[in-house]
Amino acid sequence: NHLVRCGHINKEGIVMKRVGLVRTLKGVIVFLAVMAAVYYGKLFPSRIREIGMEMPELSWLVTPGIIAISLSAVPIAIALALFWRICTEIGRDNSFCYQNARWLSGIGVCALVDTAYCAVGTVTLEIIAGSPIWLLGTVVCVAGLGIALAAFLLSHLVLKAADLKAENDLTI
Repeated sequence: NHLVRCGHINKEGIVMKRVGLVRTLKGVIVFLAVMAAVYYGKLFPSRIREIGMEMPELSWLVTPGIIAISLSAVPIAIALALFWRICTEIGRDNSFCYQNARWLSGIGVCALVDTAYCAVGTVTLEIIAGSPIWLLGTVVCVAGLGIALAAFLLSHLVLKAADLKAENDLTI
């Protein structure tokens, strides 16, 4: 605030940078949602059907496989919606609020749920089909754990910043 009052920083420039950041982040969310729709709506089901044709002994797994992979999209969709809400708060210049901390925790929970679901699915495929997908499943699980860890850490930091902001607001 002191730098803005003294003319060292142009407040309109800060607002424009924030608006640009929010637009960029929301653009990334839209891109990820479109990619998820393509993968979950077209590519994953097509690949599962191909595997069913290539391996007739596993054809009975096609419909359950498509349903199972579709269910894994639910936590991803919820996490993207929560991230959208966080971006909206950032656009309102309300980055460090208790609600954002809760939403970041929600993203962490979604990542953990999807990671656990992926781990169960990977083990199940290994047992039922002897599928060599365990390496890919392990990579996805590690990435999911990393996302969960980052979300929980950011949630904690935003919560601490919100506490400081609330304390600071009381002293003014």
